[in-house]
Amino acid sequence: MANHSSLSDEDRENLVAYLDGELDEEAARALETKLNLDPKARTEAEQLHRAWDLLDYLPRPEPSASFTNRTLERVSVLRPTLTANGTGRRWRSWAVGVGWAAAVLLAGAGGFAAVGLFESKETIPQELVRDLRIIENKRLYDPVDDIDFLRQLDAPDLFGDDGHDS
Repeated sequence: MANHSSLSDEDRENLVAYLDGELDEEAARALETKLNLDPKARTEAEQLHRAWDLLDYLPRPEPSASFTNRTLERVSVLRPTLTANGTGRRWRSWAVGVGWAAAVLLAGAGGFAAVGLFESKETIPQELVRDLRIIENKRLYDPVDDIDFLRQLDAPDLFGDDGHDS
């Protein structure tokens, strides 16, 4: 029978970080709330916690005496020491970033200018301004089939309305 977990992959990652004491307060509170509210998630978390505790009983291998030297040799081959050339790389990456920022700024300014040039200078038709309230409330008028019906409803004698508010 398949076990349908209540914890997502992200929840499991957060749980491992929580058990290791590496989760920030807000995420820890959210995880604790989920565990308090969801029995399936709480059961899965307890199982993971027990497995986590068992890791302390595993034997810890000791590195060989040459481990440090071999590791440093491999790292130094992969990453040569920084020279004046490394400073040039930093300068180049900084210049690329500034170039991109300038390009984005110029594109935005160009777009703004293009809209200003091609924008229509026409004013809003007075007909739309006059009927704005009707346009805004169109959804209320949609069920009405005939405008004359609405005009009849507006007649003061239809409902005994004498035009005075009481």
